[in-house]
Amino acid sequence: MAEGTTLAGAPASRRLRRGWIALIAVVILVVVGAAVVWFGVKKLPGTHYAELDDTDQRMFTSLSSLYEQFQADPAAIWSADYRFDEQPLTLIRRDEVGGVIWHYAYLVNMSDVIDTAGMQKVDLPDGSLPDDVRVTKTLGTASLPFWAPFNFTIETLGETPVLTFKYSADILDGAGDPSLEFGTFLLHEAFHVGKQQEWTYDRGAEGDRIFDYPTSSEQLALLRTEFAILDSATGVTDPARMEIAAHDLAQIRIARYEKWPELRVQDNTEAIEGTAKYVERRMSDLTHGDINILTTQPGGTATFVSVLDYIEETEQFEILERDIAYETGAQLGYMLDVIEPTWKQKIEPAPTGEGLTPFQTLQRRVSVETAPTPQEILEIQARYP
Repeated sequence: MAEGTTLAGAPASRRLRRGWIALIAVVILVVVGAAVVWFGVKKLPGTHYAELDDTDQRMFTSLSSLYEQFQADPAAIWSADYRFDEQPLTLIRRDEVGGVIWHYAYLVNMSDVIDTAGMQKVDLPDGSLPDDVRVTKTLGTASLPFWAPFNFTIETLGETPVLTFKYSADILDGAGDPSLEFGTFLLHEAFHVGKQQEWTYDRGAEGDRIFDYPTSSEQLALLRTEFAILDSATGVTDPARMEIAAHDLAQIRIARYEKWPELRVQDNTEAIEGTAKYVERRMSDLTHGDINILTTQPGGTATFVSVLDYIEETEQFEILERDIAYETGAQLGYMLDVIEPTWKQKIEPAPTGEGLTPFQTLQRRVSVETAPTPQEILEIQARYP
């Protein structure tokens, strides 16, 4: 009986040994792989700007351009108290967009957020770039999410939300798309983190996307008029002319909202994404960049009406569900700059502001509470053929 038991247990014993051997092999492979990444891939850059490679130098040049504008006149971009150049920021170097391997992380304005004393300091040219720039291969367990193939994320370090943004040579120029160029992309996402943490417009049950977008001929005809009004407002600086356009726009939009209430969701997206797009455009105005109303991939511009033509021709109505609100929200911001310069305070939550979306602010400014009559709609449409 004992002999039978021993023989029966032999295969199990061999299987156990093979399991341990496999486990040890896996551990060895992990250790070797980690060593290759740590000593082969993850090499720290130099400590001085001149020692950095071309990609890092270009990245810091782009960052410097943004910081210069905020230091000169932050109110020309958003407000005097929104200082992107003073925000903590993590910039992660990788080889290409979508790649998971990252080499090192620059920590900008982070010494008051985490202990950076043991990290390598990088000396950058005197000027707009901060003195507080460190570089490290790891942030311990906090850097584990950095291995995901994201372009950006928000990491809470200590008690501070910090934008973590990945860059590589192919993203510095946006692969030819100005909206995806490093500085523009970074500025947009940084605004969400540095300004909008307490904004709740897109956090309600209705969300920030219009599902089953209404595409009846009546709705699209009203939308075409609204888009024509938005186009007519481009470049207008005369308050009297802008107030007429704003009044007409409010009437047409309220007419759409009363018949299709689900469209009101776009107000929330305009408040979040539209204001971030507005900041992009303001920065581009100051730096003579390529971001304008409805910037195309080659760096040109479009009109709202031409975009609607494209949407109807191709039946890509999903663009109207959310994406177009980036642009309509930015354009509302430009309109409000002319007729209601305090709108940026009104959009803030109480007690600082009133929690009003850009459209709600415009609606209040021109005193439009109810939808126009069918005859009034025809008169408005005649002004924007």
